[in-house]
Amino acid sequence: MKKNQSDGKNLGKVGKPTILQVLPMYHHDGEQYLQEYAHVIQTNDYRVEHLCTLVKRVDAIVLRAPAQITKEVLDANPYLKVISGAGVGLDNIDVNYATLKGIPVVHAPRVNKVSTAEHAVMFILALSKSVISFHEEMKKGNYHARNLLTALELRGKSVGLIGFGGISQEVAKRIIPFGVNVKAWVRVYNEEKQRMAKELQVELTTNIEEIFSESDFVSLHIPLNDETRGLVSKSLLSLMKPSAYLVNTARGAVVNQQYLYELLKEGKIAGAALDVFDPEPPPKDLSLLRLPNIIVTPHVGGTTVECNQISATAIAENVINILNGEEPMYLANPQYKETLFSKKLKGDE
Repeated sequence: MKKNQSDGKNLGKVGKPTILQVLPMYHHDGEQYLQEYAHVIQTNDYRVEHLCTLVKRVDAIVLRAPAQITKEVLDANPYLKVISGAGVGLDNIDVNYATLKGIPVVHAPRVNKVSTAEHAVMFILALSKSVISFHEEMKKGNYHARNLLTALELRGKSVGLIGFGGISQEVAKRIIPFGVNVKAWVRVYNEEKQRMAKELQVELTTNIEEIFSESDFVSLHIPLNDETRGLVSKSLLSLMKPSAYLVNTARGAVVNQQYLYELLKEGKIAGAALDVFDPEPPPKDLSLLRLPNIIVTPHVGGTTVECNQISATAIAENVINILNGEEPMYLANPQYKETLFSKKLKGDE
């Protein structure tokens, strides 16, 4: 174990700032960057009561899911200067409460959009070609499964995207060359999304029911927040065609997971591919995991080697920038931009 990585032993050191790192970062480059500029306390114990103890005398927190920064943790240190998530999502940090307490929250959005998009496209391909089923039958020695199982051409199929942000747009770029028709749901139209939709030849709609009732594949690409929690409800799922598939590389809690299980079990939809669950990690005895018409991965859509390196470095730089009084690349509560960095910005003019 490196000298400045012992759990809690570096609290209160003078000179460099002190950073609490909850769980390992996705790439060692990020950890090395933090260690160069700060004293780092590492812990794999993310129980709230434990974090409340460790956080008392640190300047910053860097964490990754499933660790959570709750009100209790934030209240344990009134002098906290910055909190950083590990990637795009911030649903494991109470950003609203941090904002009320005047604590900037940083993350690394957009860096994993290609990796996650590739994962979603891989899911669509695997579902359409019955890859897992063929694989399992071949492992049993059942070559004749080729006469029992079916595969689909993507050409002419419809793909519905829920959300049309960076990841969704990258999915469209990669799936359209297969000859599919792509429609994306947005809450409201804006000029930038309309421009990108035209460029990519994607149809936009504000009618989410259209996506679920018409699509052969529905792929979810929305963040988890108060508006999207449970958005993919029983009523929406029930609109899907019996031949349709659901793909989720967003967040587990945006879907009514129990009803999805019932639809899959009863064969009312053809299948699903899930990289995310509610909760995470899912219980080992979760019935959903045992269904034959589902593909599952352990929330790895955005964790390729390349993405991990870029993300970890961006996160580390964000945190050190704020501790040095400099503007970060990605600020989740941008209302602090002017108040925290206005002096430096004016000096640069």
